[in-house]
Amino acid sequence: MASPPRASAQDRFKDPRAAALAELIEPTVSAHGLYLEELALTAKGAATILQVTVDYETGTENVDLDTLAGLSEALSVVLDHAEEEQKAGAAENSAAKPLVDLDSYELEVTTPGATRPLTEPRHFSRNLGRLLEIEAEGQAAINARLQDVAQDGIVVQEIKPPPKKGMKPKTGPQRHIPFGSITRARVQVEFS
Repeated sequence: MASPPRASAQDRFKDPRAAALAELIEPTVSAHGLYLEELALTAKGAATILQVTVDYETGTENVDLDTLAGLSEALSVVLDHAEEEQKAGAAENSAAKPLVDLDSYELEVTTPGATRPLTEPRHFSRNLGRLLEIEAEGQAAINARLQDVAQDGIVVQEIKPPPKKGMKPKTGPQRHIPFGSITRARVQVEFS
């Protein structure tokens, strides 16, 4: 299944409307102990979807459904309040203006998902110990277990497929891959 590219820190907000809404949403996301990965307004037929993608900034814990539900409720209150202030002309800034300009919208609060591409050092830090598929400049794609995240790159141990079905995979030596040479990386879902 193909997954959309994960935004880097510089392009988390796809357009000026999303950037304006991020100013309004980010404090609530942070108050819930989460990091705002992406924010996008997209048309889906007659409806507009306000998709808020969040994750923990550090650690390897996954965001649970209760946390997403609580954040969704809190964001609904914040957005409704800002929209009412904007319509009444009482808003000090125009962060809610993109919502006022819409007939209606649906709020969707989600996480990046297991197989979304890793583009930032903190994305790698969140996946320590996991099996990754990595493509680096001038090298064939490899499957490797993420051992460490350094300031300038990652340390992985390549996992080579077994020569015959039923045999254990072989592991290669640890190696360092600089961030600048990684062209694509994503988590491989493992079933135990």
